[in-house]
Amino acid sequence: MNLRWTITLAALCLVAMSAFSHPMGNFSISHYSRLTFGPQSIDFLYLIDMAEIPTFQEKPRVDLNGNGTFEASEQDAYLSRKVEELTEGLVVKLNGTRYPLARVSQQLEFLPGGLNLPTLKISLRYQLPLKAAQIRDVNILEYEDTNFPGHAGWKEVVIQGNGIEESSVSGVDKSQQLTRYPEDPAIRPPEDLVARVRFKRAPVAGNSASAPQPASSQAAPSRRLTLILLLALLTAVCGGGVFLAWRWFSGSRGV
Repeated sequence: MNLRWTITLAALCLVAMSAFSHPMGNFSISHYSRLTFGPQSIDFLYLIDMAEIPTFQEKPRVDLNGNGTFEASEQDAYLSRKVEELTEGLVVKLNGTRYPLARVSQQLEFLPGGLNLPTLKISLRYQLPLKAAQIRDVNILEYEDTNFPGHAGWKEVVIQGNGIEESSVSGVDKSQQLTRYPEDPAIRPPEDLVARVRFKRAPVAGNSASAPQPASSQAAPSRRLTLILLLALLTAVCGGGVFLAWRWFSGSRGV
């Protein structure tokens, strides 16, 4: 009888856990990468969404004093260490050469999960400058996310921006930055951790206005107008002088 009640209670706990746990499963770690191509840089948003169990496993690395709470100073210290690990796991190659990502911002959130356990979300923003010496008329960017291998979860890469000729992944944000997962368990989550993009060099706004030839063309009419005015002035001055000389000469002969 006791064994039967124990099995029943365990089954009820499992049902409750599945009902309130992370949509991708309480063992999951979901990835999201969005690369936005611009004329001077590639803006990069990277998100990690840890479900209840991975977050619980990270707890000792956050709660260093062991008091059971995630204090602000502990969160900042943990995030600084974790960002270094995550950044090292992101491989970005432009035309065959790996370039470091310049970090712009970082954020850490603990959100409520199932069975009174939190979930953890990390948000990172980077930039990859597109310097003139690095890019060509047509370029190849290769991206790979090597963090947390072997974990189940939603793994999405989104490619957006101008000048994109070909991409191995979609430009559609399916999960709305890991905030909307499908309710139907039959929908298979994406497994995108690698992307390859071919893109063209984007023209920089304002180049045509500062080009030497248009500037000379615009200045030419102004110079011509100035020359015409000077000639007219000289003609008037010279004509007036000739007229006065003629009057004086005529007057002298009359006398």
